[in-house]
Amino acid sequence: MSDDGSNRYYPNRAQGGVAATIRDARFTPVRFVPGYDMGEVDQLLDRLVEALDAGRPVRSTIARAVFTATRFREGYRRADVDALLAEVARVARA
Repeated sequence: MSDDGSNRYYPNRAQGGVAATIRDARFTPVRFVPGYDMGEVDQLLDRLVEALDAGRPVRSTIARAVFTATRFREGYRRADVDALLAEVARVARA
């Protein structure tokens, strides 16, 4: 997938760049359709960056992630968040 600006993650980055990929991520905000709670997603991403910077594994943290669904208040587009997390789990060390 190329970076078209709607979902900024870069699947071809090396392990050392995974934390930077997370830091650079931008998600499409949605309202009136199911999304993920923005604060919860941001907190998870902060924990992932911290773990990656410390050399700790992140796949189990990603696998256990559950977000509150949003509909009438603004949230992040689910597909954007899911794509980033799947890519991070794929390229990050166990």
